Amino acid sequence: MSNTKLFIDGYLNQISNKFNIDNDIAFEIFSISTILERSFDDIYNNVQIQGNQDGGIDGIYFEDLENYYIMHIFQCKNKKVLKQNELDKLKANSSDIFIKGINLPNINDLKSKIDEHKQLSQDGFLVELRHYFLYNGLNDDPNYGSNKLLYDEYHKTSKSFEIYDNVSLYNKISNLTKSVSKRDKVDFTFKPEKSNVILSSMDNQSIYSYSIQNIRSVNFRISAIEICNLIVHEMSVNTTYDYLYEDNIRGFLGSRTKANQKMKNTLDNQNESLYFPFLNNGITIICSKLILPNNPQSGNYLIPSTNPVIVNGLQTTRVLYNKYKENREELENVYVNVRLYETDDKNLIDKITDATNTQTPINFRDKVSNKSFNTHTKELFNLKGISYITKKGDLFLPKNKNNITVNSDTVLKFWYATYFEKPEISKNSIAKVLEHIYDSTNSELSSLYNLVDGDPHSVFYRQLYRAYLIYKIVLDKKHTSKDIYEFISYSDELISYGIYKTLENNLEYVENHIKLDDSYKNVLLTIDKIVKEDIAEHEKVEKTFSYSSYFKKPKCRIDYNKTKGLVESDKLIAELLSK
Repeated sequence: MSNTKLFIDGYLNQISNKFNIDNDIAFEIFSISTILERSFDDIYNNVQIQGNQDGGIDGIYFEDLENYYIMHIFQCKNKKVLKQNELDKLKANSSDIFIKGINLPNINDLKSKIDEHKQLSQDGFLVELRHYFLYNGLNDDPNYGSNKLLYDEYHKTSKSFEIYDNVSLYNKISNLTKSVSKRDKVDFTFKPEKSNVILSSMDNQSIYSYSIQNIRSVNFRISAIEICNLIVHEMSVNTTYDYLYEDNIRGFLGSRTKANQKMKNTLDNQNESLYFPFLNNGITIICSKLILPNNPQSGNYLIPSTNPVIVNGLQTTRVLYNKYKENREELENVYVNVRLYETDDKNLIDKITDATNTQTPINFRDKVSNKSFNTHTKELFNLKGISYITKKGDLFLPKNKNNITVNSDTVLKFWYATYFEKPEISKNSIAKVLEHIYDSTNSELSSLYNLVDGDPHSVFYRQLYRAYLIYKIVLDKKHTSKDIYEFISYSDELISYGIYKTLENNLEYVENHIKLDDSYKNVLLTIDKIVKEDIAEHEKVEKTFSYSSYFKKPKCRIDYNKTKGLVESDKLIAELLSK
């Protein structure tokens, strides 16, 4: 029995016991969790499509990139063989449901996801569909020769269709857990290109360098192949290139985004690729140490560096690396501009990272995870028997023995919906929530700074834990309540807000199951009332009511407060600092 099978079987047994489900359903949770890097609880409660009327789709996750969304669509099979009809069905049904808007039979369990996609589209957001077929077999299996043929034909990252076998899933988890560990030292020597304009110059203007206080900087032009060699070298040392991008505030957005597609088209056209350094903003790299040469060496400047990290240019370097793997020779005459800084000042690194990333949407999930308040929160949750997942790979580390897991961004989202009293923003954009919290940690002028600055005595940690307890009861009761109230699938944030407001003057009751349960029931009745009233108002003017739209607007909170006789405080921040 291979390590891969032992490893995956161990997780399937753990998940089966945790949720009291069979191994086929457990494989869905395990494999989707591996791809999205989110906790098993989060996948079970929010991503996995539960029920038989799923249109051949096992999970859907909307990744909020603030200005647009990636809709991750999953089909999972706990078996060894790939089948063409299943691959075709995933592609066809996804297209029919989400692109053509066809109301297929047996898709009732997809309703909330369909509504979410429709609402995002109506609101003017670009929603990119990405498909994943995950199975517990091998792409290269001598017993199932068709697997490799189908993999080669269907696995097209550029067309947003990816196939993962159990080895791919195992390797992804191995890289995730390694990325949480210490990076092995990486030494890389940059080789700047000389100027081809002023040929008589002693150094041919290869570089220009300067320092500000104890920060040193050097700027130069470099071969695109050299950048790819940096990626190759990183992988040879650490088996993953995650460390190379660990301070980057974006993940790779794929080749179908407009900017990346234009970049790829430029590289594909040999007549245009010469102009690449004119058409690209270049790459910003920070390292812990660099050596500036006093003189050329054999006519060239060489710049040794230690532990370089690309903080701006992930999209550029990944597109270049994909081209490098396809056809290295087509990068022979392609160059990139580089800004290289030597510093270990974390605050300055954050500022450089933020300032140089302005072209495409920012994902603050990883950036917030580095903040010191999360260290204290993780400790508190661990004492309560809950794994508070802040880093990629935390879920799969052997030290994680807790049966209950939750992603840090989920807890922050529901703190924002409850204590910060903005359920509609929490529903509408997790990106905005994380951006607000992240910005607040960096500015003493922020009203939230004294709450999120990492002070070990801050009341923030208690608030996060109680916000989680409220969120937890909403999740625990969702599967039974949704058969009674249709709005249940759309209203986690407002329900949580309602419970918080009910118990606001006695927040210790959040840890009392009876009080919490009574509050939950009371809130459902109130929301049922305001939803029915809003539906009636829509019918009067012959307009279509949308659950997804209603719970994303301030109106849902205003209606709730009006019905309950609640008046919003104008001293919210001051009150937060004392709760």
